[in-house]
Formats: sequence, structure tokens, C-alpha cells
Amino acid sequence: MSTKKIALASPPARRGRGRPRDLEKREAILSAAAALFSERGIAATTMDLVAERAGAAKMTVYAHFADKPALLAAVFERNTGNFRLPELAEGADLTSSLAHLSEFGEWLVRFLTRPDIVKSAKAMVESADLHPDLAAAFYAAGPAAMIARLAAFLRSINARGLLSVDEPDLVAEQLAAAWLGVNQLQQNLGVAGPPSPEQIAKRVRIATGALARAWPARG
Repeated sequence: MSTKKIALASPPARRGRGRPRDLEKREAILSAAAALFSERGIAATTMDLVAERAGAAKMTVYAHFADKPALLAAVFERNTGNFRLPELAEGADLTSSLAHLSEFGEWLVRFLTRPDIVKSAKAMVESADLHPDLAAAFYAAGPAAMIARLAAFLRSINARGLLSVDEPDLVAEQLAAAWLGVNQLQQNLGVAGPPSPEQIAKRVRIATGALARAWPARG
């Protein structure tokens, strides 16, 4: 048999088939780690546990992530990459602007009081001393971004003369805290579950109305 015929008889090389499996395995590892960090806390989650939950060999986990801090960083980056604040634009007048603000507040409280989000935030707080860079990034991508959007909204309606908020950044913090209340603390202590949509709407409506009464437009 000639060399040419041998070459033709050889099976074609397979290319690019490993990469999708690698990506799927990486996602499985990230999902397993995220669940374990939330359930057990970061300190109690080991690479062995992650491998077991993901259905992967421990060496496979280490092939994707050098150590637990690298895995934690990847989980955080994936979570923050999926987080998108809704738009917050003022309306034609004060009434419609406050309605938009309340809609934003209700969405925010629904999101922040989800049990998985409460657990993730608790895990990040508990790991802040060991991972200060991740904690800072968590704050910047979440709470700080939310406060900045609220403050920008308040500045905008100030500029239009709809309200006269002297300290938009401080008031934005106070408004967010009033919307949220203490439910996250209650969930962390195990004394309450997430609030109902009706409870959220009532709390947000009262806090938003208090804002309008406290900072009326100057005549």
C-alpha cells in the first residue's frame, strides 16, 4: 500500500471538540462553588466539596482554577456580570417621576431580599477580611452602583425644580435603606423570610412619599 493511500485511509483529525466540554465543565464547577459558598460559607467550602458537587475530579477543578481565591473571584465575576440595574429615568412631572422611582425601588427590594442574594451577600461579608479586593469589587458593582443611580436621579429632578434635595448622595443612601428595611438582617437571623410583593410595594411607597414631603420644591 502506498504512502498516499495510507494517508487517505487515516481518520481525519478532530478539532475543537474539547473546548465546549471544557466550558461546560467550567460552568458546572462555578455553579457548584456558588451554591456551596451560599450554603456553607466561603471558609467551609473546600475544593474537594466543589469537585464532588460538580461531578468532576479534583484535578479538573484545579485545572480550571489554581486555588479557592481564584475560584471565588470567578464566581463573583460571573454573578456581577449577570447583575444589571434597570434604568431609572424621571417622568414628565413629579408624580410620574416618583412613580418611576417607586418601580425602581420595588425591583431593587425584590432582588436584594431574594434568599440566594441574601446568602451571597452574607458570604461576601464574612470573607471580606480574607478577600478585601473582592469585597471592594462587590460593593462597587452592587451597592455603590445602586446608590449612584439613585443620586443621579435626585440630581436630575432637582435640576428640573421638581424637588430640592440638598444632599443627593446621602438622601439616596437613606432612601435605599428605608426601602429595604431590616429584612436582610431578619433572613440572616432566620426570623423571617423574604417579604411579599404587597409588603414591598407598601414599604417603597411610604418611603418614596416621605422623600417627596421632606424635600419639596422651593417656591
